[in-house]
Amino acid sequence: MLRKYILLTSIFCSSLLAANAQQTEWFTINQAYKSGIELFQKAKYAAASEQFSKVEQSRTSPSSQSLADNKQISLLKENAQYYQAVCALELGNTNAEGLFLAFIREYPSSANTKSAYFQMGKSFFARKNYEKAIEWFTKTSAANLAGKENDEYRFKLAYSYFSTKRYNDAEPLFAKLKDEKGDYNESSIYYYAYLNYLSADYKTALREFERLKNSTAYQASYPYYISALYFLDKRYDDVLAYTIPAIDVIDAQYKPEMYRIVAATYFARSDYKTSLDYYLKFQALDAGKTQNNQDNYQLGYIYMQLNNPQKAIKELEKMGSPDVHYQNGMIVLGQAFIKTNNKQSARNAFFRASRLDFDPKLKEEGLLNYAKLSYELDFYSVALDAVQQFIKTYPRSAKINEAKTLLGEVLLSTKNYKEAVNILETIQNKNEETKAVYQKVTYFRGLEFYNERAFENSISLFMRSQNNAIDDELHALATYWLAEAMFEVRKYGESVAQFEKFLAMPAARKTDVYNFANYALGYSAFQHESYSKAANYFARFLGGDDKDKNTVNDATLRLGDSYFVLKNYGSALQQYNKVIAWNSDGKDYALFQRGMIEGLQGQNDAKIATHQSLLQQFPNSNYADDAGFEIAYTYFVKGDNARSKTDLEGLIEKYPRSSYVPRALVTIGLVQYNQDDDAGALATFQRVVKDYSTTDEAKLALESIKNIYLDKADANGFLAYANTTSIGNLSTSEQDNITFQAANNLFLRGDYQAAFDAVNAYFDKFPKPIYEKHAKFIRAESLVKLNRPDEAIPDYTFILNDWTSEYTERALISISKLYLQQKKYNEAVVYLKKLELTSEYKANYGFAVNNLMEAYSSMNMPDDVLKYVKLVREFNRSSEEDKSRAGLYAGKAYLAKGDTTAGLKELTDVAAKTTTVTGAEAKYLVAYLQYQSGDYKASQKTIFELVKMESHDYWVTKGFILLADNYVALKDIFQAKSTLQSVIDNYEGKDEIIPTAKEKLDQLNKKK
Repeated sequence: MLRKYILLTSIFCSSLLAANAQQTEWFTINQAYKSGIELFQKAKYAAASEQFSKVEQSRTSPSSQSLADNKQISLLKENAQYYQAVCALELGNTNAEGLFLAFIREYPSSANTKSAYFQMGKSFFARKNYEKAIEWFTKTSAANLAGKENDEYRFKLAYSYFSTKRYNDAEPLFAKLKDEKGDYNESSIYYYAYLNYLSADYKTALREFERLKNSTAYQASYPYYISALYFLDKRYDDVLAYTIPAIDVIDAQYKPEMYRIVAATYFARSDYKTSLDYYLKFQALDAGKTQNNQDNYQLGYIYMQLNNPQKAIKELEKMGSPDVHYQNGMIVLGQAFIKTNNKQSARNAFFRASRLDFDPKLKEEGLLNYAKLSYELDFYSVALDAVQQFIKTYPRSAKINEAKTLLGEVLLSTKNYKEAVNILETIQNKNEETKAVYQKVTYFRGLEFYNERAFENSISLFMRSQNNAIDDELHALATYWLAEAMFEVRKYGESVAQFEKFLAMPAARKTDVYNFANYALGYSAFQHESYSKAANYFARFLGGDDKDKNTVNDATLRLGDSYFVLKNYGSALQQYNKVIAWNSDGKDYALFQRGMIEGLQGQNDAKIATHQSLLQQFPNSNYADDAGFEIAYTYFVKGDNARSKTDLEGLIEKYPRSSYVPRALVTIGLVQYNQDDDAGALATFQRVVKDYSTTDEAKLALESIKNIYLDKADANGFLAYANTTSIGNLSTSEQDNITFQAANNLFLRGDYQAAFDAVNAYFDKFPKPIYEKHAKFIRAESLVKLNRPDEAIPDYTFILNDWTSEYTERALISISKLYLQQKKYNEAVVYLKKLELTSEYKANYGFAVNNLMEAYSSMNMPDDVLKYVKLVREFNRSSEEDKSRAGLYAGKAYLAKGDTTAGLKELTDVAAKTTTVTGAEAKYLVAYLQYQSGDYKASQKTIFELVKMESHDYWVTKGFILLADNYVALKDIFQAKSTLQSVIDNYEGKDEIIPTAKEKLDQLNKKK
């Protein structure tokens, strides 16, 4: 190896030796140089350096030497200086670089200068200072070096580039050296192969690594790369044949990787048991240093295949940043959690897979499984959204039928009937299963519309449910409620037909409403004026099972009314007497009807006695003014005009706003007329025409006025008078009627702007219109519909100044609704109180007390709320839902008063009785009270019951936020965050829900 430093100087030395015989003055220099070369060749660099120093330091006299000798001496000194730098380099002296630099400065054109650059590069290369090595190597080139130095130069320059990651510079140098014979052949092959491995040219890399199979220098590492490349090329047989034996000889640092490659190969061949053996060896050596997502996924998958889900979960939960293996792993993790019956965690795993885009198939599978588990865990709204998204995103999926089946199951359980109907109606050619679901959701959506009093909409839905009859009992119920809805829109004939159809269905007998249908059918037939049929079904109801006291009482009265209209007075009287004997609600009405029958049977004294009994027992009855009028009128019929007139005048004084006032006045006028008090009769009749011009009695009064004038032969006087009234000019009356009816028709069609304009034109044309109150009512209602409610108030107020108008109660309802919508509760209460105290119709009374309860609740007046809760509960026409709402308001009122025990009792009772929005709010409040009291498990249980009430999004989602609060209290932060994130991802409302959820999630994230 030492000979490489000799270079061309050996020729010069030979010439010196040849001339050795000459005894010149430079003999001593020559001997020192010669000794230095000999010592240098023996690697005795310190001694050699000393000899070369003598040569360099000699002081020969130019005058004593020939020109040729001087040249030879200069060459000796030049060479000696070069070798002295080389010796310093070999000895590791710190002055070596300085010596080379000095030589290069002094002899820039020397043949040894190019070698000097090379020697300096070698020096820095040996010290692994590759940047400096490159700096020196690139001052010369391979062309300036010959033989082994040329090879050494190129390899060390290439390796320096490699070490400094200048791979593009290193690769072409290794590319040439790898195909040349020499000391650097194997190393160049290795590094060239490695560079191609890094750049993913696996074919070239494998070809070159395979050239090293008999190499001893790289046997500790190249097998790893060959193994990896076989694996990447899916040459699994070659991997196993080559890699397993190679593990025994490979360097220890590569053993974990080799075990991993073998494990992955067996995994690819589905030999999971053997794969696991090698993975365990890999894990034992790797100790978690390099185990990555692919390893985690494959280990998890293996454990699942070997029926060990617990270990699968342990491995899969190690997965880090998302990639395709992570996405695969989430699918397997979800399956593992299902195996361990941890559906909530499985759902979260599938959700993560569904949010990643690395593999569309895995994204699809994750979404479908997320939807399934959301459904199984009763997250119906989330499941519905997820399966909808699946069907929309993957309409051609191989699992589309499975998804549609799941959709049917979700829709069967969810109470979000509106969306359910919309979705199912997009499915063409419904199969049996879809029809069964569609039958149910249309039925329940119809019930929602019915409860909202949107009866026309409910009719449409019930009919759709009927047309998809799969379940016989549900078919019967849809028919029943269709009949009820028909009744509400006054289609009594259709209502009767549907009730009869229901009663004829075998499945109807299984329902809770079977006998009640007889009662409802009776009402429909009565309204349809089919009184014989009405009597038949009221009687059937009373003879059947499943009836309550209040309904029996009402049915008995209606049966009596049916017989009454049929003039079967004996049977009618029998029913009225039952109610009187029971001393139950409606006794006052029964007494009134009994008196009317007695009168019809010519028993006027008995009639008077019965009606007087009614007044004594029920002085505040709604029928008190009716009875008072009938008593007075019966005296008139009996010819007791004085008593009749006295009683009628007393009636008017006692009930000045009664609808009987104009009839009483007409009767008084007739009494006066019969008593020849024409002046008094005329004044009385004229009062009726003036004050009650819109009533039928006004027309009768005008006819009587005509008779009085005609009795005097004063026809012109009557005509003059008639022209001063709004009803006396026939042509004007006709015009008035036509004009008004045109406006009314526009209103009935829902063209409210046109109706409003038409009413204004009507008033412009007729300063004293016949239908003044009706027209003002229409105008007020139109203004409300046109979102101009404040402009409607004067018309409502005008109507309310006359308590005898048939629009009085309707106006009270409308104006109170208006103020309720505007949240002007103080104003609303004024009119609701009037309606409560003066309503002639029970339904209007019910409207008043229910809304007074709500208004006082909004005004935070709990004592008043509780007062009206009691009235709602006692009202015999209150539905079960009304009573449930009363319970909800009672609960909130007790809470406002600080009585938590009473409040919780009321709310718990409501939550157990109804699944409407009332029940949802009550259940939420129960869960909230449980949470506040620290009973988190009970609160969670209540919330999970609440989430099943899917049609009430607002309360269900508030329940989820409360569930997150419970998780926080129980220190389950992961579930709290997942729950809040689910709310943020899925809730679509525009209220406070999303901001609240985001704020709570931010607070949890800040606690990390």
